[in-house]
Amino acid sequence: MIGGRAAVAVMFAVFLLSDLVAGSLRVAGLTGFGFAAGSAAAAGCVRRRDLLIVVTTPPILFLAAMTCAELISAHLNHVAGSAGLVIAGVFLTLTGSTPWLFGGLAGAFVIATVRGLPRCLRDLRAELAATGRAPGSGDAPGRRGVPRRPGSNDWR
Repeated sequence: MIGGRAAVAVMFAVFLLSDLVAGSLRVAGLTGFGFAAGSAAAAGCVRRRDLLIVVTTPPILFLAAMTCAELISAHLNHVAGSAGLVIAGVFLTLTGSTPWLFGGLAGAFVIATVRGLPRCLRDLRAELAATGRAPGSGDAPGRRGVPRRPGSNDWR
């Protein structure tokens, strides 16, 4: 079992590598397959307490990895003033990978649910309730800006 940070790093590396290989081989489906495989592997290999991180971060990681891959490809191809080409490449890759993205994320959710994602959500809700905050709300009314004890840096 690996930790949440390691799983996020592995997902980013898999997403980046699959996008670079897909671009060099000109196989569009490889990018989406890399997303699905990386998301599923991370959901299956991470510690149970880190399941929530692993199922919520793949979309933003994929976008970051895809943008990096497009920038690397533009640099390797010596394309000057390529901001428009990078943006176009990102959108075209997203468009072509959409079915894989939905399927990969659904697969990761299924794996995480079987491994204990509902319990992670209950634990998060209990932890938030223990701190006096309801999920989705801000600070408790009447406690904003009041320190717990004089000289404390712990603000409520």
